[in-house]
Amino acid sequence: MSPPTLEVTFNASGAAEAGSRGRVVVVVDVVDSSTSAEAALSGGALEVLGASPAGATVPVPVDPGAVGRRAASVAAKTGTDVLVVSEPRVATDEERRGRTLPVLQALRTAGVGYELAPNQGAELLRAANLEGRLVVVVSTTGGAAFDAALAAGAPSVGFATTARIEGRTGWDVTVAGARRAIEAAGEHRAGISIVAASANSTDDVLASFELARVLIAEGFLRLAK
Repeated sequence: MSPPTLEVTFNASGAAEAGSRGRVVVVVDVVDSSTSAEAALSGGALEVLGASPAGATVPVPVDPGAVGRRAASVAAKTGTDVLVVSEPRVATDEERRGRTLPVLQALRTAGVGYELAPNQGAELLRAANLEGRLVVVVSTTGGAAFDAALAAGAPSVGFATTARIEGRTGWDVTVAGARRAIEAAGEHRAGISIVAASANSTDDVLASFELARVLIAEGFLRLAK
């Protein structure tokens, strides 16, 4: 088995390139999708996926409909429904349905129940019932990066953040994200690519390098003796 490898990359284009090499991709979108994802997991969500909004301008291939079909398949197998979380918070329900249309169409076609909710970051933990549900976060940065990595063939894509969640410190949350990534890398025998969802966001960039530091501290790069 080859030694583990770790890298930090940026934007949906970096996520797609990492996914095309068969790497485990971890998307860091601190003020948006990653923190919503962490809140969902803290609230007992079964799994969290990310998707690009309909009509978003992304420089690499994305397929939100495929994310919707994946969500529908998991929901059908586990007997649950799907909570679709969409930005922006100020959008009307009609605007939110338009942004999430490819995901919603896939769920409707599969006959899977769903609920549409605004993206509220850490507040999602209080705003919605999350226990045992599948969650899809639709957003232009983190959601698009997640979508791009899946479309490119990544064996596993997840979210991580450094933001504080109710009842957990930012340090706790960062370690939890790192451990999920290590588990996925072990399962798929792959390296880890951390993706700062936007290279223009200091939050995303600094958090990505902090996550890399925690992955090292957690022993991901340690060679077996």
